[in-house]
Amino acid sequence: MIRLRLIIIALLAIACSSATTRELPSTPPSIIGQITHVNRAGEKIGSIRVEAQPGDSAGSEKAVARVGQGTPVVGIGGKAADFSALQVGQWVRVWFTGPVAQSYPVQATASAVAIDSLPR
Repeated sequence: MIRLRLIIIALLAIACSSATTRELPSTPPSIIGQITHVNRAGEKIGSIRVEAQPGDSAGSEKAVARVGQGTPVVGIGGKAADFSALQVGQWVRVWFTGPVAQSYPVQATASAVAIDSLPR
């Protein structure tokens, strides 16, 4: 009986831990950079401006990525997060999905966002 309880506890721990972590795409990110602006369109949606070299007025990669409720956001350590976790100053990796507007900065929809650092 004790062994059965330990097995159940272990299975519950595995199930809970997988619910709190998310996997990222296996492809290289579309952009890696620092969040320089967050535009909140609601509690869990909006857009982020990501700059590969913040402070450069032109020449370096910049993107405005739309983040929806279904967009996976992965926090530091692989923990599941959402749009509300995104803050100016964080370094992130962003994967795009669908068409990318070739403006400067590029504009696209994020298929996933990974937070790599705390805001500075």
